[in-house]
Amino acid sequence: MTPDPRLAAMRGDIAGSVWPPVFSSRTASLAALLHQFDASQWLDPAAIAERQRIQLGLIARHFAEHSPLFANRLAMAGLDPGSLAAPGGLLRLPPLTRQMVQATDSPIHIETVLPGHQPIRTVNTSGSTGEPVIVRRTAVNQLHWLALTLRYHLWAEPDFSGRLAAIRANMKSVGLDKDWGMPPNLFFETGPGLRIDIEADIGNQLDQLLAFQATSVVVYPSNLSALLDEADARDADLSSIRCWRTLGETLSPDLIERVALRGEAQVFDCYSSEEMGYLAIMCPSGSGLYHVMSETVIVEVIDGDGRPCAPGASGKVLVTDLHNHVTPMLRYDIGDHAEVGEPCPCGRGLPTIRRILGRTRNMIVKPDGTRHWPLTGYKQFRAIAPIRQYQFRQHEIDRIEVRLVVERPLTGREEDALEAHLHWKLRHPFRLDFVYFEDRLPVGRNGKFEEFLSLL
Repeated sequence: MTPDPRLAAMRGDIAGSVWPPVFSSRTASLAALLHQFDASQWLDPAAIAERQRIQLGLIARHFAEHSPLFANRLAMAGLDPGSLAAPGGLLRLPPLTRQMVQATDSPIHIETVLPGHQPIRTVNTSGSTGEPVIVRRTAVNQLHWLALTLRYHLWAEPDFSGRLAAIRANMKSVGLDKDWGMPPNLFFETGPGLRIDIEADIGNQLDQLLAFQATSVVVYPSNLSALLDEADARDADLSSIRCWRTLGETLSPDLIERVALRGEAQVFDCYSSEEMGYLAIMCPSGSGLYHVMSETVIVEVIDGDGRPCAPGASGKVLVTDLHNHVTPMLRYDIGDHAEVGEPCPCGRGLPTIRRILGRTRNMIVKPDGTRHWPLTGYKQFRAIAPIRQYQFRQHEIDRIEVRLVVERPLTGREEDALEAHLHWKLRHPFRLDFVYFEDRLPVGRNGKFEEFLSLL
């Protein structure tokens, strides 16, 4: 395929060399990775799988030598590094659970660091699952994260001249910037940037976006939904925004449809985690499929019997980090569920995910023990009552707390109609406790929000 022409306009960081650009050591590695990723996305699936197996063999041999815990995992499965990296070998290795990563009596990390992989950084996940984990990641992991961040920008944006706003948690500072920040500003001239505090009032967030005239906004899906509510209430003009770039939470079909019906912008999503980095990014072709970041991770979707799911089927997500040489994250059960996609018509050989369904904790549990993904339905709620935001929390097997933010107090008839609708949607006559909040529902410590949460 033709290389991305924007890469020909990359800017070097060595004075006096504009064409071809020249880079200092670390920046040169990042530039080289970006060019390699531009080519590797077009490899055929068999070539991608073969290169993954070679890298898997390297990392398996490293951990077999330096990690007694990993060597024991291999031995218990009747594997060695060579057989693990053979076709079908990874399927024989039992999944790595969060509890195994958490263990303090036998830490999963190793102290042997290969040359070029320092410095090591420690990632503490938010613990929103109730099972916080600590993972050490290397300088190579960081380099890949930067390169895939650039891929995310290249896939999402037609060019870098737009006005990019970001509403995220854990930003070091907020306010206006002359450019989009790291890493785009290492290589490209960009438009201005704006960082907005996620804890700011939604009305204030909207005011900042309107004043800035953002063309793209990086935002959590729940925050986007609240912004659209505020814009609708004020009849605000969001026509400058051509792309809502969502991340960090599960993107619901309802929200995609809601944005599409407004006709002002598209939604472009990515799937990532703190401990594993980028896992999949939505295809720039508009197919709606997510391409797995196969250069850095192997993503498996398995059914209840541990077998790979076919396209159209959904199951548990397992992730193998192909480049983390200090924490053996092989077949890590990340806690998510996803639906496997078919080959993308865009021609990229990277495997696809049709949609990310959410975490196990986002599945409703019925009194008979069965689980399913709750389909709630924003549009139907609005047709019943003036609901601005909602969340469901299952505290008991037969009781669900319904948290609501409303434009005005609901009438008894509206509550009854909402209860009947939820019984139908949730496929069981749960006891429902309506609890009302002002302005916004509280988010987790990581700034993220989940529409349904099972606390069982």
